[in-house]
Amino acid sequence: KLYSGPKLADLYAELKIQDKTELELKKLKAEDMDKDGMKEAEVRRRLMDILERYNMKKMISVPQPEDMSNELPETFDHQLRDKKLQKLWKKAQFGGFSEWELDKLKEEFLHHQMKVDEYNSLHEDIKDDYIDNSIDLDQNKVRYMDEKKKQKKLKLIYKDLKTDYDKLEAIASSSSVKDKTFQDPRVYELWALAQKAKIPREELESFKKELQHFEHRLQKHDHYQDQLRVSEEAVRINYKDGEKPEKHTQLEQTVRDYGRKVEKYHNDLKYRISKAVQQHTEL
Repeated sequence: KLYSGPKLADLYAELKIQDKTELELKKLKAEDMDKDGMKEAEVRRRLMDILERYNMKKMISVPQPEDMSNELPETFDHQLRDKKLQKLWKKAQFGGFSEWELDKLKEEFLHHQMKVDEYNSLHEDIKDDYIDNSIDLDQNKVRYMDEKKKQKKLKLIYKDLKTDYDKLEAIASSSSVKDKTFQDPRVYELWALAQKAKIPREELESFKKELQHFEHRLQKHDHYQDQLRVSEEAVRINYKDGEKPEKHTQLEQTVRDYGRKVEKYHNDLKYRISKAVQQHTEL
């Protein structure tokens, strides 16, 4: 059975730490420092304990830790081409929904992706039908009227898309998880890993506060990205190809700059927690 929500992150953290102990065991065996096999037995016991607690003993092979970050079949993941949907789906995965609920959500997400595809297709048609001054005036007038109709339809579809997306976002956010320390999956994964790493309480509390600060930055970056998406839609509808208002250009730069800062901060946190796991994991 595949897990979702915090339990998935907990399993990921446990396997990540197990991976560290396996590497340490290999080093010991290479240096012939586990002659009695006690260390190897302890590592195997820990692995079996994980399999027992997560009902995985009957599985033929154990997934590698990096494979645990995404429970979606690759085919479905590829069907969600819209970045907003991809991000929202990941949030839903960590929302504590049952497998049945996630299956129903998949249908909703795919339906929304179809609407996004329709919107993009219509937008491309409008670009292709852009008025050519070389044709006669009567034909030009017909094409102009046709384009106006398509523009109107485009705005209606966009409005419908926004309503649907808001609905999906509300569903994905209606988590039944009791542990709501962190909402963002990227932050929760780090927190789950830290909790499993036998880090001293004071150090853990300090790291928790830093994760809260990081989650706030992520939310701020998400807000900027949402603003940019709205601005992009307005530009697509109201401006010719290549034309952008100054405000939109500034917003693009803000998203890029803040995105780099967030990514750097995230990488630093991942490195530090990985180092902490190494230091505090005992064979």
